[in-house]
Amino acid sequence: MNIVFLGPPGSGKGTQAKGVADKFRLTHLSTGDAFREAIQSQTELGKEIKGFVAAGKLVPDDLVSRVVFEKIGSLNNAGFLLDGYPRTVDQAKALNGYALKKKFIIDAVIFFDVAFSELVKRLSARRQCPSCKEVYNLVNKPPKVTGVCDKCSAKLIHRPDDRAEIVEERLSVYTRQTEPVLDYYKEFSGFKKVNAAQPIEQVAKDIEAALKN
Repeated sequence: MNIVFLGPPGSGKGTQAKGVADKFRLTHLSTGDAFREAIQSQTELGKEIKGFVAAGKLVPDDLVSRVVFEKIGSLNNAGFLLDGYPRTVDQAKALNGYALKKKFIIDAVIFFDVAFSELVKRLSARRQCPSCKEVYNLVNKPPKVTGVCDKCSAKLIHRPDDRAEIVEERLSVYTRQTEPVLDYYKEFSGFKKVNAAQPIEQVAKDIEAALKN
């Protein structure tokens, strides 16, 4: 099974992706994590990506697709969950073309629906472990010990792209460039919408029900 998670920054895609990937034995492909790995490794691609991420801008489609398709190609036809891709109609079309070329299908597209006012509150309170990449939220998913990762005890960080001024720009970019992707997929039989403003456990149940249907 191959799944796409769509939704604005802070809607909970990353949190839910881990659970769904484990349950259905899928490889979780997060473009955000892939970008941060490239930035940390200081490759030429990473340097290009860094400038866009730091400014709250979307990474150009050709760079994003290059990263994603390399990841998918390395899976040897194993099922995957795309978290953070596609973010534009051009990326969605590129994914469709790549799927046709490599002879696989996207079984489901799950949209995380949540109000922007809630997103601003969530993103400003988000913290991440730089070691194991676990994500926390001071509002609805705080660590057991303030500032410390539950899993590996590393000191949590407040990512630059989660700061207030960057959050507002990211949501503005999403509205302009990413929402049209919903129109692209809305006629797709595997398109499902979930209320992502609910508690994490309920969102997980709704996603599982959508996938089983």
